[in-house]
Amino acid sequence: MVLMLSGGLLLLVLFTPLVQWMSRSLSTAWTGQEQGVLILLSGASVTYADPPGLVIGQNTYWRTVHAIAVWRHGHFRNLLLSGEGSEETVKPLLLANGIPESAILVENKASNTHENAVFAKPILARLSGPYVLLTSDYHMYRAARCFAREQIPVETLPAPDFSKGADRPLLRWDKFWLLAGEFASIGYYRYHGWI
Repeated sequence: MVLMLSGGLLLLVLFTPLVQWMSRSLSTAWTGQEQGVLILLSGASVTYADPPGLVIGQNTYWRTVHAIAVWRHGHFRNLLLSGEGSEETVKPLLLANGIPESAILVENKASNTHENAVFAKPILARLSGPYVLLTSDYHMYRAARCFAREQIPVETLPAPDFSKGADRPLLRWDKFWLLAGEFASIGYYRYHGWI
């Protein structure tokens, strides 16, 4: 019975638009705002033991690449980089791609999306808006609601992270589990009153 259910789920994920439907329910449209403060949420990083240090993770990389492109075409005054380890992993990539160090503010303590909003709030209180939140498309639903819960009005700018490969059946299985984890996180955040 378990094998039949597992096989059915695999076929459903690989050969139907289920994954695309799930992802559409989480992403928001880009509001088109290209000025003010760009808020970049870092995601995963990889820890190495020898030599010790952090390396940028895949979802953080795609968010950062998108932020660089948006910065180049927009008229932002500042970029607030939020997330534990982001000064070591993300900031060098931003600087290497022409974003002035004087424009970059770093919040380097947040270890989850709720903390991104909580720790960004006092920094943003010193800056005039508009505030434009940039994170992965599948993560935007939860992130925007965390910022709203902290009474930080944000425009949304989802990075097309999830859409890379979602149209290929062999990659859908991994994408399905990524979305399942995000839905579980949304439930957890609702339970704690963070969104």
